[in-house]
Amino acid sequence: MSKKKFPKIDVYTSTKDGTKHLSVAAGTDVASLTLPADFDPDMKVLSPFKTRIELDPAKTRTALNQEAVQQQINKNGYAIHNATYEITVGSVAK
Repeated sequence: MSKKKFPKIDVYTSTKDGTKHLSVAAGTDVASLTLPADFDPDMKVLSPFKTRIELDPAKTRTALNQEAVQQQINKNGYAIHNATYEITVGSVAK
């Protein structure tokens, strides 16, 4: 039985706002993307975040809506998404 293959993406983070991400099909040269005139200026300078992430709807990914990202990539050639993950740290009573 062969394992089903899912698309892979590369994720980039805005250097101006670390909660903003741009994802593309793995191996895509982001410098070659055609972007709209009203494209978020925070997203014009990017840093690689993670590469070759396999999108698999059966697996939960923290801070990544895989279905929405795949739909945007299919439509636009890229996906814009935010990711925040909060951890509350408190003191422990002794």
